[in-house]
Amino acid sequence: MRNKKIVFSLKHRHDQNQNDYSSAIIYWYGILDRLGYEVLYYDYDQYNIDDLYNTIEEFDADYFIHANYLVGVHKEFDRIRELCKVFLLSSDAYRFHDSNLKHWIPFVDGIITFEGIKEWYLRDGLPESGFLKMKWGFNPNTMCVEDADSKSINIQHYGGLHGDRRLKISQFQQLGCNIHQEGFITHDEMKKNLAKSKYSLCFSSNAVGTRNELKGRVIEIPSQAVLLTEPAPDLDTYFNDDEIIIFNDVEEAVNKINTMTEEEYSTILKKGQKALWNRNTVYHEWNKILPLMDPDYKPIDPIEIIKKYHSEYYKG
Repeated sequence: MRNKKIVFSLKHRHDQNQNDYSSAIIYWYGILDRLGYEVLYYDYDQYNIDDLYNTIEEFDADYFIHANYLVGVHKEFDRIRELCKVFLLSSDAYRFHDSNLKHWIPFVDGIITFEGIKEWYLRDGLPESGFLKMKWGFNPNTMCVEDADSKSINIQHYGGLHGDRRLKISQFQQLGCNIHQEGFITHDEMKKNLAKSKYSLCFSSNAVGTRNELKGRVIEIPSQAVLLTEPAPDLDTYFNDDEIIIFNDVEEAVNKINTMTEEEYSTILKKGQKALWNRNTVYHEWNKILPLMDPDYKPIDPIEIIKKYHSEYYKG
């Protein structure tokens, strides 16, 4: 019996730096391959429905997964359902369910979502079997990095400064905590600096400041640094309070850092790393939803896969 085949449509390169991989590649590359599927990664930047249709047909795919970039709805994907099952993979449901996500429902077999309310999808016509909820997960294929010789950076922050981030970083600095700020550097550069950092900041407000939301970085930071984060919805489903540092305002964050002993720091770092590897990898998440997508998939022990392919980095 041949391995089942998946065509995965996603951007290969970062929009703002063509020398870097896209976020979609970083989060999802290599996982389904390790779980027993033959995967063809289709570059969405080269999207053409006829080319995609022919690619799926020639590959003889069993499943097609499309990463949603929230720029419209491909009604033409209904053609692809003649060939295989079609799934949409999407985040940002709270902001974009009504304007985008619900409009995909007639053209896909299921929606893999990181947030959003099941009742919304059922109300808008998605069959219950098509609602596939997963969490963000650490991807050892792309996110691992060698340990640094020393922690030369106290607090790191990487990524954009939208919303109130700039203001809060300024408040940290006013209280004597310098923040090592990194804009849109490559993911490889970010990983190396993360390994040199004691703490890495995560702010939870969305880009327009309307609500707090869980950020994908919460499943990458603890691989090398202590996650220093504002509260966020569902954060407690990833980590216990003694595995990360949660703060409600900048003053509380600075106080927690300044009063922490090296022994306490080391304990939190190690607990966060164990929680990441043992509960929060993307292997764990796909292993939960694949039986709902593929009736022939047999769940595995994610730790066995991790030890088989990533033993040199494993900190479980």
